[in-house]
Amino acid sequence: QTSLNMRITGSPGTGKTSLARLLFRYLHAYGVLPRNVFVEKNGLEMKGKYVGHTAPTVKDAVAEAMGGCLFLDEAYALADSEDGFSGEAVRTLLTEVENNRTSLMVVLAGYKDKMTKLMRADPGMPRRFPTLLHLGDYTAEEVSQICETVAREKFHKDFEHGLRVRLAKHIEDQLASEI
Repeated sequence: QTSLNMRITGSPGTGKTSLARLLFRYLHAYGVLPRNVFVEKNGLEMKGKYVGHTAPTVKDAVAEAMGGCLFLDEAYALADSEDGFSGEAVRTLLTEVENNRTSLMVVLAGYKDKMTKLMRADPGMPRRFPTLLHLGDYTAEEVSQICETVAREKFHKDFEHGLRVRLAKHIEDQLASEI
């Protein structure tokens, strides 16, 4: 009888969606979430196209995910503008989350700075999404290890001796030149 809702923040490619799927699969496997349903939406999809369309759109997404997980990528888009739809989207989501807090996991994902702004959109947001997981950026060494693993497992290719170290150095140099 606790809130399963959470925020996952991080840069592109850090694994926010993958982490949410793994958490959902774990909770479903242990019976915490009874339905094997993972609904993935973009925050923009939750906002209506005309007055009166936003609340039903949010409610439909929640109903579709009931008993499982609703994953909202780029969730900050819910409160990204002053278009009138943003407030309705946030308020409706908060109401639905509160009404279904033990039968649904809602995961809000996005960039850390923009998600902070979303949490300020309504005083109820931090309370309804109490858990925050931040995924840090990969180091150049970690990226080179991932490349080597993918080359081996997906393409059945082995890195030549020293390639991983050279690749990590190249990645590090490229990142330094972009700053």
